[in-house]
Amino acid sequence: EMLGKFEQIVLVGLLATVMLVASISTLADKIADAHPFGHFKDDAIRGGTFAMALIGAAFAMHQGRHLSMDLISRRLKPRARLFLKVVLALFVMFIVFLAVRSGFHTIAKEAEFATEDKLITPVRLAYLVPIGGALIICHAALHTIIDLSYIVRRKTPPEKMRTGH
Repeated sequence: EMLGKFEQIVLVGLLATVMLVASISTLADKIADAHPFGHFKDDAIRGGTFAMALIGAAFAMHQGRHLSMDLISRRLKPRARLFLKVVLALFVMFIVFLAVRSGFHTIAKEAEFATEDKLITPVRLAYLVPIGGALIICHAALHTIIDLSYIVRRKTPPEKMRTGH
């Protein structure tokens, strides 16, 4: 629960930072033809958006509000739906593992040629993939362990209210 709160705080901070940098930069450019952030503006917006996407995915996994197969799962009984949830979580963990591996490959490849004099370099941006992936895998693994405990105990978890989306 604390990890989810931390992710939420980071998401709000990133959103505020990206919005402030973009707004101040645009206003300064239009009003005074000034560029207060220089090239940092593009880096901050690109990096912040990418970080929000990854941390947002981890937070969605924490909340259990990620993309699921509702069309199929609605037709299943609660216990079968639990098995489907475990299978989907394992699939997500596998796909995210591949993305994390690719992120490390990008870090290693880009680090060889890192000569840029930027605050947010492609290497630093690539570090977000393993961080976000680790958070997603952590949340998926915790939910899977809980779901497997329900399966082993032959219980069904309390159903969450369906929000209709």
